[in-house]
Amino acid sequence: MDTPENSERFQARVTKVVDPTTLKIKHDGKNRTVDLIGVSVPESSSIHKKAVRYTKSQLDHQVVTVVSDPQVETDDGHMQAYVYIGNFMFNTDLVRIGYARVPDIQFSKRQEFMRKQQLAKQRNYGRWNTTATAA
Repeated sequence: MDTPENSERFQARVTKVVDPTTLKIKHDGKNRTVDLIGVSVPESSSIHKKAVRYTKSQLDHQVVTVVSDPQVETDDGHMQAYVYIGNFMFNTDLVRIGYARVPDIQFSKRQEFMRKQQLAKQRNYGRWNTTATAA
């Protein structure tokens, strides 16, 4: 697992999937809200419900590793983080399968995310599938 320099890293249990990019976690007896870095799934998008179901199936009640990124500002009391299941980063998975797009913000792993997004576009996955009807 490649983590950004000066990042905070800890294990936590996901207690609730709020939406595809927001999680409630419990760490050291404290509840926190985590926003996934590098992913955007607008509520109005046709893929949103699928992304919610997928995120719940992968993360709900799982023990995950949470890694902050010093390049990303934390707002509204939420921690901005990369979330790993073992050595597998969930954030990039949402992009890889076309359920999320990469927002126009700077973060340490942006190039990796953009490569995954480009592949999803080329393969017409998820939101990039222009031939499928809206679900």
